[in-house]
Amino acid sequence: MIDLVVVGGGMAGLAAAAHAAEQGLRVVVLEKTRRVGGSSALSAGILWTAPDMQTMREVVPGGDPELGRVLVEGLEPAVERVRAAGVEVSERWYGQMGFGVAYRADIHALHRHWVDTIEAAGGEIRLDAPVRALRFGETGAVTGAGDVEARAVLLATGGFQGDSELVKRFLGWDADRMLLRSNPGSTGDGFRLAAAAGAAASRGLGGFYGHLVPAPLAAFEPEHYLPLTQYHSRHSILADLQGRRFTDESLGDEVSNQAALRLPGMRAVLLCDERVRREHVIGPPYPHGQVIDRFALASELGANLASADTADALVARVADWGFDAAGLKRTLISYEFGGPQDAPLPAEPLPLREPPLHAVEVQPTLTFPLGGVRVDAWGRVLDRDGRAVEGLYAAGGDAGGLQGPRYVAGLALGLVFGPRAADAVMMDN
Repeated sequence: MIDLVVVGGGMAGLAAAAHAAEQGLRVVVLEKTRRVGGSSALSAGILWTAPDMQTMREVVPGGDPELGRVLVEGLEPAVERVRAAGVEVSERWYGQMGFGVAYRADIHALHRHWVDTIEAAGGEIRLDAPVRALRFGETGAVTGAGDVEARAVLLATGGFQGDSELVKRFLGWDADRMLLRSNPGSTGDGFRLAAAAGAAASRGLGGFYGHLVPAPLAAFEPEHYLPLTQYHSRHSILADLQGRRFTDESLGDEVSNQAALRLPGMRAVLLCDERVRREHVIGPPYPHGQVIDRFALASELGANLASADTADALVARVADWGFDAAGLKRTLISYEFGGPQDAPLPAEPLPLREPPLHAVEVQPTLTFPLGGVRVDAWGRVLDRDGRAVEGLYAAGGDAGGLQGPRYVAGLALGLVFGPRAADAVMMDN
């Protein structure tokens, strides 16, 4: 009999399956698409989280503290395992997303290593293999997935960002109109399979990770995901259609992105001066990041972009896009002199000083939801009474409870919790 069937061949699924195979377990990975890697294959390969528990609790005070502790303590050993596998990993840096510690790994080499490890141990990776139902024993325990009977099942399907029904249900009635910035194959299979087995949903289901991108766009393909991301919005001014600020921009672009979903038409405008453009729009947003003029690419793809020597002239250009000129002008004057605002001011405001001044219309995107299935610190799926669903585990984007509304990890969730769930399978059987 198979020891572990993994549903999903992305970051968490491959990490778990490779670790299980190394420990001598018989493993089958069922991946619904024609390639492995999931959303991680479209990423920059950054492995990051909070540097310590104090920071973790400050950023996500409502997150499960035990899940947070495991992630904080598990990142460094997990990164060292990647290095030991011969995969290129950068030096450590601080300040990722404003507070995190991070590394960059060759994500495609890491995927190849995991696939080779699984297959060398006699494991199997099946592509074009969607799972529509779990298998159950007489006692109600999970005994497999699809046509594979197994001692345990790990759900690692990457979240539900590709499913409009679940996106609308949990993120908001209009949320399915957001551009998708990740793997469209992550359509909530893990969430639905777990629910059918009696699993509870985690906290934080209303939060999601994504970034602001220019609007409107003639195209938005995977090659645009990173170069169009407006990481620099934390150093800019964001306003809605009425010209009012709607968030503390310094909290980060990923926070402003969530706030933009709630705006009329999901429309906002980003304004900055030449110093911000020079220091943050052009060039890498983090070590080893892309060197690109993000405004220039936005213009090439048809976004609303304007530059002017004065604030009045810039406001007039933005008004042509349908934004309220009088409201925006009041906001900029009040921001300049520390007057009343519709959203908290950043600790260090950055008024428009150095010409030319710039504006770009922006819109929110969805990468993955921050909530998912309720799990314990070993990845065991829990029911509404907090009891483990026998034989069922979840990791990566399918497991929630740690983040929301702030974002504290992406790829690191799979890297740390995937192998940990495999360890739990060994302990429980």
